[in-house]
This record gives sequence, C-alpha cells and structure tokens, in this order.
Amino acid sequence: MRKRILFFLLAIVPVVTFSQETSRTSAIGWPEQYTGVMLQGFSWDNYSQSRWSRLERQAGELAGWFDLVWIPNSGYCAQHNNMGYLPLYYWNQNSSFGTEAELRSLIRTFRQNGIATIADVVINHHNTNGWFGFPQETYQGETYQFLSTDICNNDDGGDALTEAAAQGVTLSSNKDSGEDWPGCRDLDHQSANVQRIVKAYEDYLLHDLGYAGFRYDMVKGYGAQYTALYNTASQPRFSVGECWDGSQTIKAWINGTQVDGVPTSAAFDFQFRYRVRDAFNGNDCRALLNTYTDANGTALSYDAGYRRWAVTFVENHDTQYRSESEPLDPLKCDTAAANAYMLAMPGTPCVFLPHWLDCKADIRRQIALRKLVGIHSQSAFQHIQQSAGAVANVVEGLHGSLIVAVGTGVSRYTPRDYASTHTLALEGRHYRYFIPNELMDQWRQTEAAIRQQEQAEREEEDGFQPYVATIYCKADFTPVYFYAWDSNPLLGNWPGKLMTGQTRVVDGESWYYMEFDIPTRDYEFNIIFNQGSGMAQTDDICGLSQTRFFTATLRDGKVVYEDVTDAHASGIMMPATSPSVGADGIYDLTGRRLSSIPSRGVYILHGKKIIK
Repeated sequence: MRKRILFFLLAIVPVVTFSQETSRTSAIGWPEQYTGVMLQGFSWDNYSQSRWSRLERQAGELAGWFDLVWIPNSGYCAQHNNMGYLPLYYWNQNSSFGTEAELRSLIRTFRQNGIATIADVVINHHNTNGWFGFPQETYQGETYQFLSTDICNNDDGGDALTEAAAQGVTLSSNKDSGEDWPGCRDLDHQSANVQRIVKAYEDYLLHDLGYAGFRYDMVKGYGAQYTALYNTASQPRFSVGECWDGSQTIKAWINGTQVDGVPTSAAFDFQFRYRVRDAFNGNDCRALLNTYTDANGTALSYDAGYRRWAVTFVENHDTQYRSESEPLDPLKCDTAAANAYMLAMPGTPCVFLPHWLDCKADIRRQIALRKLVGIHSQSAFQHIQQSAGAVANVVEGLHGSLIVAVGTGVSRYTPRDYASTHTLALEGRHYRYFIPNELMDQWRQTEAAIRQQEQAEREEEDGFQPYVATIYCKADFTPVYFYAWDSNPLLGNWPGKLMTGQTRVVDGESWYYMEFDIPTRDYEFNIIFNQGSGMAQTDDICGLSQTRFFTATLRDGKVVYEDVTDAHASGIMMPATSPSVGADGIYDLTGRRLSSIPSRGVYILHGKKIIK
C-alpha cells in the first residue's frame, strides 16, 4: 500500500529525486538549488527510535518526504548506550544502534527508496584506552593507528602535556588549529598520519558502506581548511558542518572550506534556529524578520550569498536536551508551525525526528507543498506581513510561489495582494500555506494520496496486539545477570537481575529466561548477559522484539554470545494474536503480515512455523 501511494505522489508532485539531483552537478559539498529535505534520524539518548533495523523498517514511510537522513556516528565506542561522540574505532561499525550488517542493510534499503544516508563524522577528537592508548585497526591490508604524536600539544588545556611528561610520552609539537575540547584527545590535523587515517576512513564510509555524505561534528575544533582537504579527497555529494556560533563565524568557516573559490561544505544555520525559537517561545514573530539583528547576526538562509550552504533546523539533539544555559530552550510551543516556517523557506530544511513523530500529519503536507511549488535551497523570499502576531513571506519556487504565514494572529489571515492568484492549501495551529491557483488540482490529488496512506497506517496499527517476547540464555559460568534497557533500565540498574532459579526447560535443556512485554509494533529493547559489576560481559545485544535463544560463553575474560534461535524454534510461542494468524500468508513472530520472507529467522507460513 505505501509503495503504491509513494509512486502516486511522485507522479503528481514535480520532485527532483536524489539520483537526478546529484547527477546534474559535479560540485561537492552541496548541490545548487537543492530541493531535498533532510531528517535528523535520532535524538539524544534515544537508542530505540534510532536502531538501524527500526529506521530500515520505516524506509517506505520516509520515502517521498525525506531525501536525506542523517544518522548517528556508526562506529564502535566500546560502551553500550553511547551516542557516538566519543569515537574509539572507525572500521568497527558495530555500535549502540546496531551491527555493521544492519547498518549496511539500512543504507542499501534507504538508497533503494531514493533516500541518501548522511554519516555523523567525529574527527575533531578521538577516545583512548587510558590517556594515550589508541587502538590499532586493519582495513583491506592497511594498518591504521593514531599515535601520541597525533595529539595537539595543548590538549585539555595543557593537562594532556602534563600527563604525557609523567608517562614519558611525546605529543605533537603543534597546538590545536581550533578550539580545545576536554574529555577526549584532540587530533592534530596537521599530522600526515591523522590526514592519512581520516582520508581512508571517509573513503570507507562513502565507497564501502555506501553513505552519500557527511555531517561533521564540532568543526570549530580544527581548521576549516582540513574539511576542504578531506572533502576534496573523498568527494561527498553532501557535507554539512556543525559550527555552533554566530553567523559571521559560520560564514568564515564556510569560506574556509573553499577550493578554487567554491565552498566544499554547507553549515547548519544556527541563527535561523534561534530566530524561530525566539519568535514562538517569545510570542513575537518580529524575530523572524530580515531586519531583526542581535549579537549573533542574521540567518545564513536570509543571505542570498549563503543560502545554498545553509541547512536550516528548528531543533536538534543538542538544543533540545543539552542547552540548559539558554533560558528559551528548547522550542516549547507550536512545533508544527515552527516546522511550517522552516519548510517554506530557502536553505535545506532538516526536520528533527521527535518533531516528525509528533507532527507527522502536518509535516507530511508541508513537505509535499514545498516540493509541489519547488522551493529550493536558493529560493528568494520577501516579507509581506510584519507584526508581533503574524509574519507572512512569499517564497519563490521552481513552479510558482508559496506564501507562508505564521503566528498567533494568522487564523484568518489572507494575503490581500495575492487574493486573486493564490488559494489557501493548508492550515494548522498558528500557520497557513497559500499556493498558486493553477497548482490546486495537483494539491488535491496529493492530499487524497496522503489521506490514503494515513488510513493504511491506521489499519496496520489497529491490527497489532501486544505480546510477550522471552529471552533465553544458556551460560557456561555463574553467576548470570541479565541487564536490559530500552530508553530506561528494565531489570534494575547495572548489573541487572541475578538469574538464580530463573530457569525453564526447553527442548530438554535448562535455560535462564526473562519475559518482556512488547506493547507497540515498533518497540524494541536491548540486553547484556554478565557476571556482575566489574566482571565479564557480552557486547550489547540490541533491537530485540521477539523470542530469542542465546548461548553465553566465558572466553579470555569476555563473555561471547551466539544467537541460536534457529535451532530452538520449537520452543518459541507464537504471539497472542488471532487464531488465524498465518493461515493465509507469511507473518513474523509479532503478527505482522509480510509480502515475502526478508531474511534469516523464524516465520509463520500458512499457519506453521518455518526457519530460514
């Protein structure tokens, strides 16, 4: 159903697809007049929503709305529940969000659905074992390892140099080319070894894993010329830097990435975000005007010379959860209206995952209208209404103009000078969209297709019934603890629940077991088998939603696990759904009907369990 609706939408909305957009320009960093929309596919400390397997299942739903999805840093950080901003490994891609195989499957499925995947690249700093212990990695016969001499001489405000002297270790003779960041070792990007490793890593991300571009973390931490160096070497279609500062600093950073006079990277438009936040939280839309200035300057997307390089947003993982020093943070009201303003304006809009989940009906229609009118990154605009209670802009697209009005006073707003040429197409709490009369027939067809998709989704969700998944473990050591979590611990704090006496006989063997309620279709949880605090444990076993069997073996001070579910399918109970589940098709163990058997696992075919 979703595929048919997507094809219908693409047929009636004049959209430039990812493959078409990127094939028409050889420029790196960001295409000209880009019509795409980005999704930030994660939020802070929410590992369940951003699991690779869960995002992959949403590919069909995201397609048609989002052209780019930025996902968390996918490298292994040697910790469970790690967002990836303390990188320890580059080529080990088993992270808190899933395995390398799941990551590759996600990127491949996204691409098949016309979505490009953006990697979160953290190269300002690198984690260590101890102060200076960088791990060695091997890829395609080459060995890569940062050295102590790759650490900036003034790292951690001089503490690293003091520790190096105490340990008899030598650091780089170069000071940091950007701002210092405590907590990890700041890399010296003047080092030939650092440059060699980063270039190889980015080549791997693009040409092996299949990413389409980069989101560079904390680019103020090293010179902008190094972003130019790395992008020139790797040739990403998309590159955007997190330069969290005033607009003049951001513009200087963009200029610093130039090669032959052309920037090689876009940047996030922080001033646009602050304007939107101040307008809605402060109930004064005059913050959105291009005449409004403060110490941080004007928005990038308001400047015709920088619009192409502006990635706009109204919230992200940092601003929502970690900017307590900002009294107006986070965005507290009118989330749909804030996104409506962003999605009607120039720049490349980046929607925050929690906003998409909370305001899906509004944002779908806002994106559809943006694409119908052909608003792009370099669209021109002008204000046609300016007051504290309402701001309205007319924005020029490739197929006409869109008028967006936002504020507490727009419920009856009509653009008088455009009354004969534009019609109200969409309205919600504190926002309105008007489009050219000649596009209204296409919009009515699009709106009907969206309603059809939403009805199909409601029917699918209504067919779900909660069930119980059981996790079995057979271990060759004692004691055995189960530590489980979703967004919060499920069996108590670390090390979890001691499994003494918690056993069940399945297929003639005794297993430790624990049952978990699966309340919704997309719910997943994670587990670690361990010996107790300070003792050996498995890596994270993530993305669980079905009954699974594992063995856990103590080996060289580490607990190694193996999924042996296939060998014990007879011990799996089907979910408590209708007695006819599986009688007329293929179902997974959650009761979801499938068009085909997608991968290895246990399924219900014509009422009987099968193993693939």
